[in-house]
Amino acid sequence: MRLRHLSVLAAVTALLTFPVQAHAAQSGHTYYVAPRGSDQAHGTQTSPLRTIGACLDRVRPGDTCLIHHGTYREQLTPPSGGKNTPITIAAYGDGPVTVDGTDQVTGWKDVGGGLVAADTDLPPDPDFNAVFLDNTRAAEGRWPNSGADPLNTTWAEADATSTDQHIDDSDLPDADWTGATVHLWAGSNPWAQQTGTVTAAAPGKLDFKGGNYRCPPLCMGNQTYRNYYLVGSKAALDQPGEWYYDKAAHRLYLVPPKGGIAGHTVTAKHRLWGVDLSNSSYVTVRGLNLWGTSLRTGTSSTGVVVDGLHATYVSEFSTLPMPPDSDLAVPPFEGNIVASRILDSGVQILGNGNTLKNSEIAQSAGDGVLVRGTGNTVTDNYIHDVGWMGSYTPGIEINGNGHTVTHNTIRRTGRAAIDTAWQLNGTEFHDNRIAYNDISEAMRTSRDGSPFYVCCSLNGSGTSIDHNTAHDADGQNGYYVDNYSGHFRLHHNVAWNTGSRGVYFNGHTGPSLANEDHNSSYGVGINVASTALGGATDASGSYFSNIVGPKPVTATKAGDPLPVVRSNLISDKPGYTDAVNGELWLTPGSPAIDAGEVVDGITTDVLGTAPDQGAYEYGAPIWSTGCDLPGCQERVRHGDWTATASDTTAASATVDGDINTRWTAAAPQTAGQFLTVDLGESKTFDRLSLDAGRDTSGQPYGFTVSVSRDGTHWGEPLARVSGRSFTQDAVFPRQTTARYVRITLTASGPTPWVVNDIRLYGAGPDAASTLQAEQATEVRGADRGTTAVALGGGDRVGFRKANVSGTHLTVRLAAACDRGCSLQLRLDRPDGRVAAEVPLNGNSDWQEQSVTLKHAVTGSHDLYVVAKGNGRVAQLDWLTIRP
Repeated sequence: MRLRHLSVLAAVTALLTFPVQAHAAQSGHTYYVAPRGSDQAHGTQTSPLRTIGACLDRVRPGDTCLIHHGTYREQLTPPSGGKNTPITIAAYGDGPVTVDGTDQVTGWKDVGGGLVAADTDLPPDPDFNAVFLDNTRAAEGRWPNSGADPLNTTWAEADATSTDQHIDDSDLPDADWTGATVHLWAGSNPWAQQTGTVTAAAPGKLDFKGGNYRCPPLCMGNQTYRNYYLVGSKAALDQPGEWYYDKAAHRLYLVPPKGGIAGHTVTAKHRLWGVDLSNSSYVTVRGLNLWGTSLRTGTSSTGVVVDGLHATYVSEFSTLPMPPDSDLAVPPFEGNIVASRILDSGVQILGNGNTLKNSEIAQSAGDGVLVRGTGNTVTDNYIHDVGWMGSYTPGIEINGNGHTVTHNTIRRTGRAAIDTAWQLNGTEFHDNRIAYNDISEAMRTSRDGSPFYVCCSLNGSGTSIDHNTAHDADGQNGYYVDNYSGHFRLHHNVAWNTGSRGVYFNGHTGPSLANEDHNSSYGVGINVASTALGGATDASGSYFSNIVGPKPVTATKAGDPLPVVRSNLISDKPGYTDAVNGELWLTPGSPAIDAGEVVDGITTDVLGTAPDQGAYEYGAPIWSTGCDLPGCQERVRHGDWTATASDTTAASATVDGDINTRWTAAAPQTAGQFLTVDLGESKTFDRLSLDAGRDTSGQPYGFTVSVSRDGTHWGEPLARVSGRSFTQDAVFPRQTTARYVRITLTASGPTPWVVNDIRLYGAGPDAASTLQAEQATEVRGADRGTTAVALGGGDRVGFRKANVSGTHLTVRLAAACDRGCSLQLRLDRPDGRVAAEVPLNGNSDWQEQSVTLKHAVTGSHDLYVVAKGNGRVAQLDWLTIRP
């Protein structure tokens, strides 16, 4: 599936590679590379080299390779630069530069049975094979068939007579499945997935070997979860685009597109590491695209900077083996299956003092990013659609000490968005800073976990988890410090729609020492506890204060000193701005204002007579989370939505913004049942998420999504969805603007349809939401802070592809100019049409000002706020455009 995100990649490439030539000016020599060049050339601007490798053969510390637009099918292995003379590999700035890890497969022949085949040598380890048809990910042949989205997979369900190494399933086709891989999501509480090998098959049954036999939570049998599928067998080839590689015969089989293979291009993965820095230090890589391959530094690497990387389909694999004992930091046992593939997937930032920034990492069966070593930095990155194989491979895996992981947006992950594996890391987790990250749509392939997850027996001394937002996830908690871990300090975090709790410290019949949570805010979609410490035999030194949430703050009463729980506001009316949309900052009159206690090192910026409770100090600019790249802001603001069901049951729970409330249809699923949602006003979106919470049986077996502007006239469906994951996504081929949405079932099922939450997403930010100035995709001339942007005359901030439907502009600002100054809202270009102008009055206090737009604005627009005046004009906190 070649997603629309590639257009985002191209847009970011254009933004980031344009100034590369200026960056390249340094003391060393500059070589040029272009597809039109020759490796026997001098490497000058007029006589460029043909391959990047030829440039890397020539460079010395201080030198630069500038690469012209094109696709380069090679592996880059740079030498090391010097601390003050790095080697730079950078896009020239005339278009995308793609390092492609695939090679074309040719020589296709018809082999009968509706298949074509080509004799080809793929990489030695077939577990990592990947095939692309016309630059679109082709799925390995599997049963049952599934859709294009690997995070929305279709599972078969074994009969209850199955056992730990045997499957009974009357729906299993009669075929020779021997040697196939069986992928299991099975057990009483399967927190990880496993794979095995089929050893025998007969009609309606098969035997397999593999998994870790850890019953009942993680194995097949008469358990709550009996999900599985088969892959890696020629018998599974039955729909166009599916492939199978016979490693013994070195032959690739493919079901061709309708009309045959002629005119189509097939490529297969050949290079796991398109940029291999495992033996390199002091190298800067800037503005490159990776396709079907990845990048890694090494355990001895230092001073490497990766800036503006755009990596798509970084890792692919089909098995989940136990990690070898040599990789483990703790004695091996069966549960270590959860660490499978953590060390051999994703973009890998290993070593000491290396940086990954301003990058987009998308589509990985395993990790998005692996951080390992000491003192590395991962900041301002957009990481999404990763971890679909169901082990503990997250958006960002953090092993080691002293790392800085900030301002990242992590979305759509199989399990956690941010995780650490103690089996690989060991029990130290010291002095890490994890802050200002936005983590959402996590836990697609498990229930027992959270967007932020640490386990087990970790000592987090000196580590700070602060100023993060976790939301819209199907696990148990927003932040989860599991199984005996201690000395973790959380503060100023936010969570909503995360299931049972905002934060959970799980003692699990052991110690949970000196854990803290302060000044955090929790909203709707939390139904057990705002913060909880449970099951601990010793909770000495734990301390929870200044928390605002809808449910109690609780702690096991064990330890010396006993846990401290005080100065918390538990209320369903805490005075949040907009709880359903996660805007948990305080409004005038909130009981949380000036009601908190002083906590050393936490309540450092106090306005008023005392600290406020919660994550946001009233009167201060609002801090924000996530990256500022295109694509980082997608969620459509939830408004006054209403829903009706074809069976006339009350369906308001589907659109109340609370993941814990549920609508259940009156009868088992049948084709034609539908839900209709009235958004109250036109919205622009290109993805719908249908969330069934933690239900194990009520997801649709198939559905379509249609839209209407008037609720009467409906066009053809924009999306057709199959697969039965807990959250199912309907992705449209293009953005659409509509007021009404209809979800219609296309298949029957044995249980009633259930829906907990319906969410919409767009290709850009929703201007009806609060657009934080510091998250603008473009800032020119201004000073971007962590909570606001300072604007002088002529400075601007820009939001690319914002979705607008409104007549009123509201800004929150602090003016520095009292005469002849204003903030102009311009459309589509920095010098484009002025849609509104906000005059400034010189009031340096933070204030909200609203003006009416000159004309109503709808659709997708680039928005620019341009400061007019001399000298300092204003600080801008945020803006909205609403009816």
